[in-house]
Amino acid sequence: MSKKENSLKILKSIKSAKKYLMELDKPKVLIPTMGALHDGHLSLIEIAKKLNIHTIVSIFINPIQFNDKKDLEKYPRTLIQDIQKLKALNVDTLFAPNVENIYDKNFQTSISVKNLQKNLCGTNRPGHFDGMATIVLKLFNIIKPDYAIFGKKDFQQLEIIKRMCLDLNLNIKIIEGKIIREKSGLAMSSRNSLLTKNNLILAPKIYEGLKLVKKSFTSSNKFESQSVIKKLRDFYLKNGLKKIDYIEIVDKETLVKTKKIKKGDTIAVAIKLGKIRLIDNLQF
Repeated sequence: MSKKENSLKILKSIKSAKKYLMELDKPKVLIPTMGALHDGHLSLIEIAKKLNIHTIVSIFINPIQFNDKKDLEKYPRTLIQDIQKLKALNVDTLFAPNVENIYDKNFQTSISVKNLQKNLCGTNRPGHFDGMATIVLKLFNIIKPDYAIFGKKDFQQLEIIKRMCLDLNLNIKIIEGKIIREKSGLAMSSRNSLLTKNNLILAPKIYEGLKLVKKSFTSSNKFESQSVIKKLRDFYLKNGLKKIDYIEIVDKETLVKTKKIKKGDTIAVAIKLGKIRLIDNLQF
């Protein structure tokens, strides 16, 4: 490994991060993650490197965005492997604090972007997006990046973060990274490693169904949302995807459910395979 590949600066506390980054005095781009880095994360880092400024990746498994304690406990933790991947991509800095450093025992503040979390994942995951927005704002305040990069797989998260930056006058440019998929079409996720062998065979049907209904819409351009949702639900049930959390078609920016599909609307799904919950989306 070259000398440059070994130059990753690892910061493990808020105090050390603030001191180092203040002295750095350079434009910065942040990629917030919860670790278990895969090619989807790495594609965001590639976008960051093209900016040719100081690249920072954060790894922090945020407990306050998990509404299921068991889900938090089983979330993959691969810090040693993650560090090797960051070094290989010549990332400048890793911020990897522990929970106690981020949330002291008296922590009691929460950020809520209200309307954008009413549908989709917000329906069955109470508190999730408040916890996500809170940690992202904390990271923004600690790192003070000029840019931040988020993937489109979590597109509801992406829209909430963009709204938060607008509402709170944060001078941070949000860059969107496209969904990165396995050869099978399955959207890359840290949770994919937890899937059983049988569920790994079923999982690509999620994207296959999305492509099917998008193709139908493109060929006619006259679909009612409910008829498209029914078609996709029937496809999933027929192909063994029986634990459907939601199938919704929403306006891309407001995330309000649409009755008639227009170009630019997003169809989003959440499916459970065993105990693993997977999300995906496709824009019409």
